[in-house]
Parts: sequence; C-alpha cells; structure tokens
Amino acid sequence: MAGGWRGFLREESEHQWLAIAVFFLFVLVGAFALEGTQYFVGDTLKPLDAEHNGGMVLDIEYHQGNSSYTALVYSPGAGYHFFTEHVDDGTTSVIYTPDANDMGRDVNFVKTMPDGEIVFAVSNNQLIGLQSNLMVSYEYSTNNGEFGILDVAEQTTDGATQRLLLTQEGQNKSFRGVTSLVPTPAMSMTAGIQWHSVEAHSSGMWLAIGSHSTTAGGDGSSPASPQSRAALGWIAWDGTASTPVLTQLDVVTYPGQFHSISSTPVGLVIGGTDTSLHVGTDQRIVDLETPCSISVVDGEGTVWFIGERGSDTLTTWDGETREVHLLSQAVPVDATAIGVNGDNVHVHGTNSDGTPIVWSIDVTANGSIESGRGFLSLLFILGGGVLLAVMGKYAFEQRKALN
Repeated sequence: MAGGWRGFLREESEHQWLAIAVFFLFVLVGAFALEGTQYFVGDTLKPLDAEHNGGMVLDIEYHQGNSSYTALVYSPGAGYHFFTEHVDDGTTSVIYTPDANDMGRDVNFVKTMPDGEIVFAVSNNQLIGLQSNLMVSYEYSTNNGEFGILDVAEQTTDGATQRLLLTQEGQNKSFRGVTSLVPTPAMSMTAGIQWHSVEAHSSGMWLAIGSHSTTAGGDGSSPASPQSRAALGWIAWDGTASTPVLTQLDVVTYPGQFHSISSTPVGLVIGGTDTSLHVGTDQRIVDLETPCSISVVDGEGTVWFIGERGSDTLTTWDGETREVHLLSQAVPVDATAIGVNGDNVHVHGTNSDGTPIVWSIDVTANGSIESGRGFLSLLFILGGGVLLAVMGKYAFEQRKALN
C-alpha cells in the first residue's frame, strides 16, 4: 500500500500540481481579503454642501422623520448664525443672524424633546420651542425670581408633560420644576457642585451630571489648582408645585468628567472622558469602561462612543454587548457636536488644521453584506471546500488507477 502512495506522489500530472497550486493561491488570496475586511466600514468625511458649510457647528439637532436640522454655527468674522435648513425643499429658516438679530451668541443649549420639539433658551425665564415651521415661546413667571435656563429634561406621566429646568441662579446652578408655566422655587444649592446637564430617568426621578470642586488641596491635589471630580445627582420631583429635592449625590473618585446623558430603551448612558456609565431602569449603575469625547444614541438604541481625534477605534453598545471597532483610518475630527439623521451618525468639528469638517458614519454598513467580511468568509469556506473535494476526488481516482 505504501508503495502505491509513493507511486501516486511520483505521478507527473500537470492537473494534479495545478490543482494544488490553485488551492494554495486561493488560501493566500482569501487570507489577504479577510484581513482587509477586519476594519470598520461605513465611515467617511462628508462633503460640506449643507448650509453650515465653512462654519464651526457648535450645536446641532436633526429633525425626526426628515433630513432637516437646526444648528448654531460660528464663523470667524461672520459671528453666530442660528437657523433651520429644510433639506427636503432646499429652504432655510433664519432664527438669529448677526446682520439682523445678533442673539446667536446667547443660545445656551439646543435640545430635542421626546415628542420631537426642539427647544433652546436665550433670555431669563423663557424657553423657545421649534416644531415643524412653528416657533413657540414659553414665558415663565418671575414670582419665584429670575433665572437663566441651561438645560431642560421632559417626561410624560399619566398624560401630563413635566419639565425640569437646569437653571443659572446668580453665580450658582440649580433646578426648578415647571407647573402650568409657573416655576417652582430653586432646589437648595449643593456646595462645590456645578451642574452641566439633566435627563429624565423614571416617573418622578431625574438624573443630573456635574462636577464637584473640592476645597483647595482637600483631596491631595495642588492647593493652587484643586481637583474637579465628576458628580451624579438623583433629583426627585413629582410635577407638582413642590421644590425639587436632591436625594443622592455621588462623586466619583477617578479623574475625568461626564459630558453627556443619552436616553436608551434600557435606561440612561452617561458619556465621560475617563469612562462611561449605564444607569438601568432599576437605578443600578454599570461601568462600561469606555472613555469618549462625545456620544450619541442612534434610532435603534445603540450608543456610539467617539474617541478623540487620532483614535484608531470606536465603540458601540447595544444595551447588552459592547463592541470595539477597528478603523481603517484614525478618527479625523475634534468633535464639537454630534447628531443622528436616519441611518447616519454625523460628527461635527474640526480637523488638525482647524478647518470645519463632518465625519459621517453609516450605522447599517458594517453589519451588512456591503462590509464583505461575512460574504468573503462564506465564499472562502465554499470555495475551499470545492477545491478540496475536487482534489480528493482526483487523488481517489489516481489511487484506484495505481492499484
């Protein structure tokens, strides 16, 4: 039998060696192809053909159900422009412009409410809402004092809409609820805390992020520059005329700051420069161990964590699984704003030269057949199987012939 196999191996069949050569060539080509598909696909620098072209986007909210957006844009020498571009019909609605009504520099924030209304604030005791082509002004009573509005969170309980305002109270920041356009008294101040943002968590409960400055050198830092720590605050307010109450304050021990709160189907996600957190509906906090410079939730509830310019990965979290994606090219943008428009995440900011750019991510491309990895893997298996089968059949026939 051994002599038969030695005879087979001595057979000088050009077809036999051709089949072997083709198989090894297929293996090499397949390996290189699969290696090339390990990178994330779907990210690209978007051509700047929108109304904000040439300006730095400081804040932007994309409208639900269409491609329109409302943006606050700054251009050196031109000032602050605040407008809505209606992409579907190619028109632009100017809200503030340096030429006519130079109030863009006074816009404190721009935020989309759960019902799609976009709200912002420029004056004390006033909130302005944009919905479709309508602009509504909410004028709040001054009976309990005057205050600026820095952020707003909204939830609906038993059919009633409740809004909690993050307010500027002189040199401090606090919270007020709103009932029938009458604001509650300000929540009692917390020494050393500067609040940045707030979001609704559950019925009667709200979550705020902020920073806590210790007394000079009190935490071992330099007395000349005391360390600032990230803080989480649980605020109870039930939608009545009662004052909101800070029920729990958590100051983290690691460095870094929280910069955003995003609502997901399974709770809230807090983005941070050192790490990010998930706060479940049961108030349980899980460290996602994902630092980022900016984050956003797409239409499917997946959170996208964008790193600093030069990062070679980006991270997603779908409520259960955290996935790190290797980029073919490093993150090209120093992010200033982020938004979701349909199946795309748009990251606005500047490149290394300080030029405004938009980095766009197609959230559907990487898992589709367009990415190529799944298709190439299947093709590699099928092709390799066919080649092995042909080679095995040929070897079996040659073995029979030798016998």
